[in-house]
Amino acid sequence: MKKIIILAGIFLLTSCSAHSPFIAKNTANVTTVSQNKYPAHSNKVLLTPQTLPESDKIEVLETIEVGKVWYGSNKNVASSLAERARAIGADAVIDYKTWKQPSGFSWFAPHGSGKAIKILDKSSIDLSSIQGEWL
Repeated sequence: MKKIIILAGIFLLTSCSAHSPFIAKNTANVTTVSQNKYPAHSNKVLLTPQTLPESDKIEVLETIEVGKVWYGSNKNVASSLAERARAIGADAVIDYKTWKQPSGFSWFAPHGSGKAIKILDKSSIDLSSIQGEWL
């Protein structure tokens, strides 16, 4: 009986993460980094695998992790990350990455993560030189 309780506890704890294979619905976990709040917007957001130099005037708002439960493309993950970034007023998602893993009801569901940032001084960063996609 003790083993069953321990296994049930482990199952419940691991099913809370976006990267858990036990998720039963599409999930977005966020970790708030900045206490500053910015208004939501409908502008396009840059998703890039690059990390911006510390000399750039940016503020990391959140770390976002997205997990899908069914087969699909990484475009679904990118859209979810961009949607969350717009909701918190972010201009870009840096350190953006995607991968596939077992999840919910599939063996190969898309997952992704990144850091939503606010660009504090837009003149300090040449966004056209940064590799990525606008969503």
